[in-house]
Amino acid sequence: MDIGNRLKDLEWNGVDGEGQHDLALFMGMPYYMEWLILSGLKHFACEDLMTISVDRFYQPHAAWSFPNMTIEEWTKNLEEIVSMLGGK
Repeated sequence: MDIGNRLKDLEWNGVDGEGQHDLALFMGMPYYMEWLILSGLKHFACEDLMTISVDRFYQPHAAWSFPNMTIEEWTKNLEEIVSMLGGK
């Protein structure tokens, strides 16, 4: 929850101290918690922040999200993304 508040703070210089972040990737949080954080970021963070949810349920407040899918579909899609990024 704290990182969601910090991402909205225009004076925060990021975790590395080199300026605001332009990408926030979400995964593994309870649906309702991710929904609330993404809603706050959508409405109050700077316009340059891209939000992505890679959980298996659609997040309407993310700039990009998977649709609702089965665990098998979700696993297959995640494995494909990892392989495209150079993972195993």
